[in-house]
Amino acid sequence: MDFKTQIDKLESASNWSKWKRQIELLLRYHGVLDVVIGKRVAPKTLPVGASAEDVKRHDEEVKCYEKEDTLAQLLLVSSMNEANVELTATSLSAADVWQKLLAVYEQSSGLRMDRLMEEYFSCAMKPLEVVVQYVARLQKLF
Repeated sequence: MDFKTQIDKLESASNWSKWKRQIELLLRYHGVLDVVIGKRVAPKTLPVGASAEDVKRHDEEVKCYEKEDTLAQLLLVSSMNEANVELTATSLSAADVWQKLLAVYEQSSGLRMDRLMEEYFSCAMKPLEVVVQYVARLQKLF
């Protein structure tokens, strides 16, 4: 079965949460989310004098990792606007790209607490909003 999806490009903080959720699902579908979040890292260099069998297995592991990392970077970069592509242009791995995006769009705990407190005290149900939508909006905020 062929899989196709349409993910809006990451533009700014305004669509970060939605984009992050969609891209994490896409990365998981393609089996490369662990590479992006750093759970799977490049194989370490072999010690001098490793056997031919170890070298061959290591080379295969490196090739597999590089293929997964490249796929992850392609998925990430192809779903970002030009400004975000430029922001991450010096990144050498998918994990580096992800960390730069997190640094820009995920707020630090102090900033996040200030924003949450402000939103909490100004939060109100919109006139045409149903309760389910209101609760979903609150859950997204908090």
